[in-house]
Amino acid sequence: MRYAVPLNAFHEVAALVEAGAGELYCGYQDDWWVRRYGDHDSASRRQGRANLSTRRELERCASEARARAIPLWLALNSRYTEPQLGYLTSLCRDFERMGGTGVIVSDVGLLWRLRQEGSGLRRCLSILAVAQNRATLTAFRRLGVSRVVLPRFMCPEEASALLEGMSGMEAEVMAFFDKCPWVDGYCRHRHGVTYLPREVTDGDVEAPPLHTFDTTYQSHACLGKACDYLEPYPCAACDLGGFECAGVGLAKLGGRGRALDERLRAVRFLVSCEAQDGDEGRRDLYRRTFDRPCSCYYGPSIQSRRAIEPVSETPVRGALTMGSQTDLAAFRDALAALVEGRIGGVTDGTSSRQGIALLVPPLPEADLQALLLALPVLCPRAGMPLSVCVNDLGTLVSLACACRRSQLSCTLVVGTLLARSDHPADVAHFLSPQENPARAIWGPFGEPRTLAYQRPPQPLIDHWAHPSLLEPSAQQALRELLASSDDGAR
Repeated sequence: MRYAVPLNAFHEVAALVEAGAGELYCGYQDDWWVRRYGDHDSASRRQGRANLSTRRELERCASEARARAIPLWLALNSRYTEPQLGYLTSLCRDFERMGGTGVIVSDVGLLWRLRQEGSGLRRCLSILAVAQNRATLTAFRRLGVSRVVLPRFMCPEEASALLEGMSGMEAEVMAFFDKCPWVDGYCRHRHGVTYLPREVTDGDVEAPPLHTFDTTYQSHACLGKACDYLEPYPCAACDLGGFECAGVGLAKLGGRGRALDERLRAVRFLVSCEAQDGDEGRRDLYRRTFDRPCSCYYGPSIQSRRAIEPVSETPVRGALTMGSQTDLAAFRDALAALVEGRIGGVTDGTSSRQGIALLVPPLPEADLQALLLALPVLCPRAGMPLSVCVNDLGTLVSLACACRRSQLSCTLVVGTLLARSDHPADVAHFLSPQENPARAIWGPFGEPRTLAYQRPPQPLIDHWAHPSLLEPSAQQALRELLASSDDGAR
């Protein structure tokens, strides 16, 4: 199994390759982006030092990787507006000219733009797309995807079932760092818009204040409270053999932005684990390497989706909301109740029927098929209009085609895991100096610092003022996917 390792600077390439990296990936955030959208994670889901900041740096990384015949991927794995897509496609053109291998993407519109431009970059589907059914992989493959990072809550058996029949689709699994209960696409959903400052010169205790739009960190799920649920060195060494038998060829290390010595230690450890005869040997090596008890990435210790905070607002006004975008078990219970007729009329207190909104999380294959079978039972209910809030591309395409073919009456709503949706309350908080008082913090090396409020730049405020679940490029991609799916069904 090859190891994909994050890269923070061009001078790290040689060391990471010598340690055992078979592929490298990096983020990018330059001054153009920062001036317009702030110095936060909207470009590639990581802030500050986790990103290269100039085309020159990016080109040197690509050159260093190419000299060692090592693939280099660029992470562009957030959701974007149409003006951002124009900038990003230009960045991709430059990256391809530099000799970059491919991009890690979750945005449907960006994939459509790259296909329209005839880009030769390979496309890897980000873990943030939460791809866990074949309909989703099929839809993204039509947009040029040839590799997928599997969700963290999948076991080897589920990975094998997903990849069966998906000829030519490569797969990665997370193997080290970045295990969080806000797994994968749900991270986007619950974090909302997150804004943290770029670190200035390391160790400079006389440095000016760090500036941010959110001095309280109140919108960021990983900060502001004790982070005791975050293990520093989560490890999947004992599971990689099972994933490899399931058809997974790459083990991915998180930790973009971590110090080089930490990433080197992690990849060297995983390489050394290959020589161990069994799990106990790997656990002993872990204890000797990291001086702490083993922390398993997969299996019973992994956070399930049930552990994630449920949605607080119904996406369909005036309807009874059933299930949860974040809780698969709640969705299954709601679907069973509807099919079995255990749900009666829904009123708003004036005896008028309002209908039902079913919140659908990204679905495994079996649950997607169950929903498709239940659809004809749910749609014809007299006076009970059905809205389905969908959060993965495969479910959206499958339901739309099923409704069209069978002439079923159902309203499909794009959910917040599938598209960009900034929460108005978070935006209001960022625009208020009174809600963002200056406060003392510690810098990256334990030095005292001050965190001070800075008003967001006007282009970012304009960006917030025009929320859009599906940008024009994404809408065009979806229309083409629906048309090709209907043609295939006929």
